[in-house]
Amino acid sequence: MTTYKNIPTNIISGFLGAGKTTAIQSLLKQKPESEIWAVIVNEFGQIGIDGALLKNDDVEIKEIAGGCLCCVGSQSLSVGLNQIIRSIKPQRIIIEPTGLGHPAKLIDSLTGEFYQTVLDLKAVINLLDARQLSDEKYTKNEIFIDQSNLADILIASKLDTYSEEDKQLFTDYAMGFESPKLKVVMVEQGRLQLDWLDLPRSQNRPVAYPELHNTNQAHQHVDGACDIVANNVNWFMVEGHANGYFSVGWRVAGESVFSKQKLHSFIKNALDTGVIERVKGVLHVEDSWIQINSTRNEFQVSIQTELIYSILEFISSQSINLESLDSGLKECRI
Repeated sequence: MTTYKNIPTNIISGFLGAGKTTAIQSLLKQKPESEIWAVIVNEFGQIGIDGALLKNDDVEIKEIAGGCLCCVGSQSLSVGLNQIIRSIKPQRIIIEPTGLGHPAKLIDSLTGEFYQTVLDLKAVINLLDARQLSDEKYTKNEIFIDQSNLADILIASKLDTYSEEDKQLFTDYAMGFESPKLKVVMVEQGRLQLDWLDLPRSQNRPVAYPELHNTNQAHQHVDGACDIVANNVNWFMVEGHANGYFSVGWRVAGESVFSKQKLHSFIKNALDTGVIERVKGVLHVEDSWIQINSTRNEFQVSIQTELIYSILEFISSQSINLESLDSGLKECRI
């Protein structure tokens, strides 16, 4: 790796539903035509959705599914990173870790001996949804806390949805850090500015929970945490669980067509239960392919380029009734 020097590298972190993928999409639209970029996406779920959501003919996208980068293994990160560096010689690398991952180990890996002269880790950017700051489920979550602690740039990414109370909560929250942030911003729809990527990283940001990821107990991984169930060639479902969160994902043959209206009702009803935290997918509907990117607070649908199969993933803070969700999704088919 000695022939590759000081590649500008950015971590864009944030808890579930913070808007990381939307923010990266915004950055990719601003990429100078003459530059070669690569994006490494790490997902908690087993199916791998973000690679499809970020699909861009001008950018190399590498997916590492099934947990946080350090728990999937530094070897997985190194293999993926090394492949990208050698194959396309990127002039910038953007890394999106899972929303349930503690960034400290990832930072250590990227700044360690092996990558010390290969990568130039810039400011760590952390996104959050200011509406989550009124919910102790987030503000007392150790990973949520340290994602913000380690950020050089702290961004509330959904300004267009915030009340005045939300804005004040974010302002008060951002002012409360022991180590002041390099930049604190509220933006609409994840619209990050390109020049923020070149701001410097502080090496002295304290974490509240340094023991996280220092032991294997931090993620409470268990044997059989990924189970493949009730599958055939045209309908593939996989379940995963770790960190007290659960995921279920589907990969369905592209020939299957879903009702857009039925999908909307099915997903909205699932989110309204209060159990499902996050829904992402790319699906074949009546007259097009659509991208779904939703949380309890918002339901986003947009047109997506065609894939060879439909993919959908739910992430939950409680055990999921797989049979009910699977049958519900099947009923959405035309």
